[in-house]
Amino acid sequence: MEETELVKRMIDGDMDAFDRLMEIYQPKALRVAYLISASYADSEDIVQETFVACYLNRHGLKNPEAFKGWFYKTLSRNAWRVCRKKKREQPAEEIYPEEIEAPGEILSEIVMKEEETLIYEAICSLPVKHRTVLVLYYYNQMSIKEIAKVCGCLEGTVKSRLHHAKMKLKEILEQEESKGGSAWTILS
Repeated sequence: MEETELVKRMIDGDMDAFDRLMEIYQPKALRVAYLISASYADSEDIVQETFVACYLNRHGLKNPEAFKGWFYKTLSRNAWRVCRKKKREQPAEEIYPEEIEAPGEILSEIVMKEEETLIYEAICSLPVKHRTVLVLYYYNQMSIKEIAKVCGCLEGTVKSRLHHAKMKLKEILEQEESKGGSAWTILS
């Protein structure tokens, strides 16, 4: 069934359609919430609160085609609120709660995990609004225009935040590279 049809049915109160939308959006929403909040436990709460808010406010969505942007805007705002409340960082060990199998030998797995950890830590060190734009752009492949709607700002602001986030990431990762790491080569 087409997503727009599911959204229309959800707006009319169809719980099966809402459940299907949750199945579709939950994996990416968890990833976005986690990368913004830097906390696995908080990301689950953020996603749950976002789905509840979307269902409770479903009648406010006048254009079913705009659901994706509306959903991610709600998710981002919830994540920002949690970040303001918590003001804490998550230990790096929580980056991958499930073991992810990397191709190759054990040594390449260790190097890959170390580089991913460096990138994750660098992303977490960014200001929350820069981190949000970066996550939505690279992990969710959203356009500048879509991100502007989600964040409630101008497209120029999104471009600026994205530029500054990438420059800061580059700076952090180059510092790590000078210490013997090579994570920046993954992103360039």
